[in-house]
Amino acid sequence: MPERPPIGFGNSGANIRLFRYADLLLIAAEAANELGNSGEALNYLNQVRARARQGNPDILPDVTTTNQSELRTAIWHERRVELAMEQHRYFDLVRQGQAQAVFSALGINWTAGKHEVFPIPQSEIDISGGTLTQNPGY
Repeated sequence: MPERPPIGFGNSGANIRLFRYADLLLIAAEAANELGNSGEALNYLNQVRARARQGNPDILPDVTTTNQSELRTAIWHERRVELAMEQHRYFDLVRQGQAQAVFSALGINWTAGKHEVFPIPQSEIDISGGTLTQNPGY
């Protein structure tokens, strides 16, 4: 008899996506920066960098800028390298308003005003009795 998967995993062989602590810290850093609290943002950002440097003071020095724009760029860069290959990049680009420029430069057909959201399945619109309407462009 095959071993039963743990409770909560259902019958799926798919991996369960968990929230990484580094992702949470970078979200908090970005939010703090946007609210004008650069000290808090730096604390969160540098916690991620400290873990990555693993005690080696010669690599990944702390970010020190308190300029909001420069700090935003540093946080976005840290997200890109820390969360590489974890399927965050597309959603980060959309949220940051950079998707059109990045995808166009790569020759990818991406339409602003449409591809920021996914289409709602017609069956869900039908079930809603007209409460839901389709996202623009679909």
